[in-house]
Amino acid sequence: MSLVRNLFTTFVGYEARRHTSGHGLRNFGLGMLAARIATRSVPGALLVGGVLIAKKLYDDAKEAEALPASETVIEIEGRPVPEQPQT
Repeated sequence: MSLVRNLFTTFVGYEARRHTSGHGLRNFGLGMLAARIATRSVPGALLVGGVLIAKKLYDDAKEAEALPASETVIEIEGRPVPEQPQT
C-alpha cells in the first residue's frame, strides 16, 4: 500500500506543480492540499483523479476549438504614411 501511496503522491504533486508553475503560492498550496486529500482516502483519490481528468479533457477541447495560427485571418488596413512638410 505504501508504494501505491508514494506513486500517487508523486503523480498528483507533479501535476499540481505543472499546472501551478508561475501562478503563485496560493495555487501551490491548493496543489499540496489536493495531494494530501488524494493520499488519505479512496474517495479523495477518486475526487482528485476525476478533477485532473476533467481538466485535461476541458483543455483538450479548448485546444481543438482554437484555430491554428496558419489559418488565422489577420486584417491589415493600409493607410498612407503622412507626408512631412518641407521646411
